[in-house]
Amino acid sequence: MNPIPRQLLQLYAGDHKGNRERHATWLELFFDLVFVVAIAELAHLLHDHLDWGGIASFAILFIPVWWLWIDFSYYADQFNVEQGFYRLIMLGIMFGMIVLALTLPEALQVEGSAQFASVYTALRLVIVGLYFQAWRLVPQSRELTKRYTLSFSVALVLWLVSIVLPPPIRFLLWGIALLIEITTGPITYATIRSVPQQVSHMDERFGLFVIIVLGEAIIAVATGVADLQWRWYEVLTAIAGFIAAVSLWWMYFERADDSVIHSALRGDRRALMHAYVYGYSHVFLFMGIVAIGVGIQAAIEAAAAAEGLSPALSVILGGGVALYLLSLTAVQWATPRSLSRRIISLRGIAAIACAGLAGLGTFLTPFLMVGLLALILIGLSRIECLRSK
Repeated sequence: MNPIPRQLLQLYAGDHKGNRERHATWLELFFDLVFVVAIAELAHLLHDHLDWGGIASFAILFIPVWWLWIDFSYYADQFNVEQGFYRLIMLGIMFGMIVLALTLPEALQVEGSAQFASVYTALRLVIVGLYFQAWRLVPQSRELTKRYTLSFSVALVLWLVSIVLPPPIRFLLWGIALLIEITTGPITYATIRSVPQQVSHMDERFGLFVIIVLGEAIIAVATGVADLQWRWYEVLTAIAGFIAAVSLWWMYFERADDSVIHSALRGDRRALMHAYVYGYSHVFLFMGIVAIGVGIQAAIEAAAAAEGLSPALSVILGGGVALYLLSLTAVQWATPRSLSRRIISLRGIAAIACAGLAGLGTFLTPFLMVGLLALILIGLSRIECLRSK
């Protein structure tokens, strides 16, 4: 006999009675806030290691953390997780994410990587179990959930085996497992006979997470300001950093579209693939925002100490803005509204200019570096606003 009452395991996909508009629930908002603990830990990791190794570690670990958020968020987009049993599971996942965040500082070390893999494997086991339950209980999604369950199970075995194998084999298995997981979605949606059509609110989830990550960038600016002696170049560096953060927000939400995923599920295969470009490009957008926040904080601290910018810090700042611009362009190009060639060209030129500043940053003061980047961002925002009228 199943020890859990069957009615507690009922969840629904797709057709949600009527085509009512959906918004993020309080549980989903709480879920996002808990996930930001891991993002904040990655930001601290980068701030504490402003060198090439720190940049590589930040980028490598950001992807699996982001992927967990995508997986659990999209599951909640497909199925109802507001019932008691599933709500408890989601709360348990949040606790698991806090534990995972604690393993991040040593996640690429020999012992620490085994701890990270153990916690990550446990969380992957949960998502496999959730899709298995959806396969059992939701007939209209059975073809999709079967493929997800099988592919994620193969990846789960690789995560499990990686725990007992030493680096670098351990890291190689992580990469293969992530590749399987990340490609499962687009391959499945491109090849299944019938696409389940849930009333999607993933676009809103992406936007809310952008707000939360931008909040981390603002906190980084505030942290950098906390111990200032309020000399003019310190204050101006902080102001330029805040202007840069505002410009990031402006450029994303000025062209935000809350119907991309919902429309793609009812469109053709091309629309579905565009939706994956849209969704997956957000990882680089999130990464860019966090890097910019860390870079601004470190630049303010360098200004306060009357120091210049290191080569790595210059790359974090200039490269972070360039990464944001390129990923934002990919995100907005993939929406039904798309982008004009002129806007794409302007952003490409701006990204090249930011990359150039990354190479020249050691010759610039912290204020000049942050100020020039802020000027590029606010100039782009202004041009795009004028062209949208």
